[in-house]
Amino acid sequence: MNDTLSPRRLRALIALGWLAVGTLVLLVTPLSAHSESLGWTPAFWLMLAPASVLVAMRPGLPLSLLAALFRR
Repeated sequence: MNDTLSPRRLRALIALGWLAVGTLVLLVTPLSAHSESLGWTPAFWLMLAPASVLVAMRPGLPLSLLAALFRR
């Protein structure tokens, strides 16, 4: 078995970690998703940017996850 991570899998793991930490930061800190001075910047950089990387890597993933959710 190959113990090294492929570059694609490594990018996906980094994006998933970034998304998880960003979501946690927005949930547990007083940082709001939208502010008058920053606009939507915190929400974009903490949640939407890593999510867009994951969608760009595998475009069918959100639809397959929704389909799996509704099959239950």
